[in-house]
Amino acid sequence: MKTNRPSFGQLILLLASLGLLLTACNTEEAEPTPTAVPTSEPTAPPTPTDAPTAEPTATQAPEPTETAVPEPTETAVPETASAFTEADCEFDVPPGRDVTCGWLTVPEDRLDSAADKTIRLHVAIFASDSDNPAPDPIVYLEGGPGGDALETVPLIFEMRFAPYLANHTLIMFDQRGTGYSEPSLACPEFAALSFELLEQDITPEEAAQQTVDILLACRDRLAAEGVNLAAYNSVASAADLDDLRQALGYDQWNLWGVSYGTRLAQTAMRDHPAGLRSVILDSAYPLEVNLLTDTPANVARAFDVFFAGCAADPACAEAYPDLETVFFNTVDQLNHQEKIVLPVTHLLNGQSYEAYFSGDDLLGVLFQSLYATEIIPDLPKLIYDVNAGKYTTLSTLLSSFLVNTDFFSAGMQFSVQCHEENLFTNAEAVADAAATRPELASIFKYSPNIGENAIAICDVWGAGAADPTENDPISSHIPTLVLAGEYDPITPPAWGQQVSEHLENAYFYEFPGYGHGVSLTEGCGVTIVESFLADPAREPDTSCLAELNGPAFTISGVAEPLTLVPFENATFGITGVTPEGWEEAAPGVYARGSGGLDQTFIIQQAAPGVTADLLLGLLSSQFDWEETPESAGTYEAANRTWTLYEVSVQGYPVNIAVAEESGTTLLILLISAPDEHTFLYEALFIPAMEALTVP
Repeated sequence: MKTNRPSFGQLILLLASLGLLLTACNTEEAEPTPTAVPTSEPTAPPTPTDAPTAEPTATQAPEPTETAVPEPTETAVPETASAFTEADCEFDVPPGRDVTCGWLTVPEDRLDSAADKTIRLHVAIFASDSDNPAPDPIVYLEGGPGGDALETVPLIFEMRFAPYLANHTLIMFDQRGTGYSEPSLACPEFAALSFELLEQDITPEEAAQQTVDILLACRDRLAAEGVNLAAYNSVASAADLDDLRQALGYDQWNLWGVSYGTRLAQTAMRDHPAGLRSVILDSAYPLEVNLLTDTPANVARAFDVFFAGCAADPACAEAYPDLETVFFNTVDQLNHQEKIVLPVTHLLNGQSYEAYFSGDDLLGVLFQSLYATEIIPDLPKLIYDVNAGKYTTLSTLLSSFLVNTDFFSAGMQFSVQCHEENLFTNAEAVADAAATRPELASIFKYSPNIGENAIAICDVWGAGAADPTENDPISSHIPTLVLAGEYDPITPPAWGQQVSEHLENAYFYEFPGYGHGVSLTEGCGVTIVESFLADPAREPDTSCLAELNGPAFTISGVAEPLTLVPFENATFGITGVTPEGWEEAAPGVYARGSGGLDQTFIIQQAAPGVTADLLLGLLSSQFDWEETPESAGTYEAANRTWTLYEVSVQGYPVNIAVAEESGTTLLILLISAPDEHTFLYEALFIPAMEALTVP
C-alpha cells in the first residue's frame, strides 16, 4: 500500500550525502552507497484488534489438495498470447549478480478482444546463488498500487531481496503502469509540486487543493496521451502475471506479495490458480475490506500499540514517561505557534530545502514511521527531542521521506483504487470514519489517497467500475503463508487473520515489534519464508518468533560500550582499529547501525596523490559547506601530526582529521549524534588517529 512511508532498511542518510568520496578518488568507478528507499503502498484496513501477544498463532493447514479452477465470472480475462523478449536491464545491475532482463508484451485492454493496442512490462530474472536451485522461482509483487519494483534495485536489492536467492531464482517486474514499464502512469508534475510545497507557508486546505488539481492535471495528460485509465487494475495485472509465467516456460511458481502486492496475489489465486505452487502474503490487504473507511481505525490501533509498547517497557517508560501525552501536547504546541523550518535534503540528487513543519505534520511522521521496523525503536526519543526543540533526527527522517516520490506511479495508484476500491464508498462515510478519533483526523483530511480527496479525484479519474465480486473474499486450497507486523499502521494483523480464515491451507503469524513488510526485514521473516518454501504442505519452522520481544527502544544519553578491534583495508592499504560489530557499509566506511535512524559512522581512508587541501575542498563540495573549514588544532600520534577540523552536517557534529604522508593523504571522519559526541570522540576518534598506519 502506498502512503508515503519510509523504507524498511537502515537509513544511512549521511553516507548517501558523502558519496564515498575517497573511494571515488581511488577507483575508476565507485558504487553508490545503498540507501533505504521508502515506498508507499495502500492496503485495506479491517476492524481494530486487541493488542497482539508475543505468542505466534497459526491457522493449521490440512494437506493441500489440487486447486479447482474457478468458473469464469464477468471479470474473467480472456486468454491472450503474450511475448517475452530478452533485452538489456534498464537499471544498474547489482555487482556480482547474474540477471536476465527483458520485456513482456501484453494487451492494454484485456476486456476488449477487438482492441489491438499493446503495452510492455519490464522484467528481471535474478539467478539463484545455488548451483542447484529449486525449479519453481519466487515472483515478487510490489506494493502500492503504483510502486516501482525495478528502479530501486541498485539501492536496496542486497538488503531486501538477496537473501531469497539462496535456493531460488527471483523474478521481479514493474507492473503495468509503473517503473520502466511502458506506458508509465507516473505523475512527475505531482512529484514536483510535493517539493514546491515543502517551502510554502500555506494552509493545509490550500496545499490539499493544489495537490488535487495537479493530480487531475496528470490524469488529463495521461488521457490525452492515449492511456486507457480503465485498463490498469488488479484483474489485468493478474492476467499479465500468468502470461509472464507461461512466456517464461514455468509450470508453477511461488508468489510473494507485500502490501498491495498481496491484493494482486489474491486476485491471481482466484483468477489463475493453476500455476501457483504457493503464495506468501506479507502485510495482507483483503479484497473485502474498505481502505478509506477502515484506515482511521487501523492507524489509531497502531498508535495505541506504540504508546502501550513504550509504557510496558521499563527502560522506555523511565526515559520517556507519559509518552502519549507528551506526543499530543507537542502536536498541539506546534499547531498553535509559528511553523518551524527544518533543513531537509533529497538523498539521491542532493537538493536541499527549508521545509515548513507543523503539529499535524508530526502526526503524519509518526504514522509513516510505524511502517518501518528499524525506525520504531527510535520514535520515543524522536518525540521527546522534538518536544525539547531538538530537530536534528527529525530532519534526517524527513529527508528519507523525500525519496518516496521518485519510485512511485500516482496514476497507476488512482486507476487501481478508483476502479476496485474507492467506488464502493462515499465521502460522507470516509469523513465519519476519520471523525472517530478527532486527534488523528488531519492525517486523512488532507490526504489525496486515504481521505475524502481520494473520492473527489476518483469521481473524474475515469477508471471504470469493477464487478462487485472484486470485494468478495477469496477461497483457495493453495498453500499460503500470511505474515503481519504488530505495529503495522496500514495493514493490521487482523487483516492477515481475516484472509487466513478463507484459505484452507494457510498459516498466519504475527511478528511482535515489527511494522509493515516483515519479509523485507532481515532475520526471522526471511527464515520463516524460506522454511515455508522448502515444503509449503507442512507448517514452517517458526522457532525464531520466540526470540522476538518487541522493539529495543533507543534510550537517550545511553552510549553503547565500544570494543575496538583491528582492521586491514586492502583498498586503501591501511590498518587501524574500528568498533567491534560495526558494519563496513562501503570500503573504509564503518556504520554502527544500532537503529533505523542511527547516523553514527567513522570513515578511515587514504588518497594517494591527493593533497590535504584538495581533499578538504572535495569534502566541502560534497557536504555543500559554504567554505572550506579552518583548522581547530592538531593532534600528535604515532609520529604523525593530524590536522583537526570541527563542522556539522544536517545538525550532526563532524570531526575530521587529515594527515599527509609520502604523497598520500589520510582521512578519519566521525559523524555522531550530539548527545554522544564527547563519548565517541574520546572512545573512538582519538584511538583511531593513534592506530591508523600505512604499512
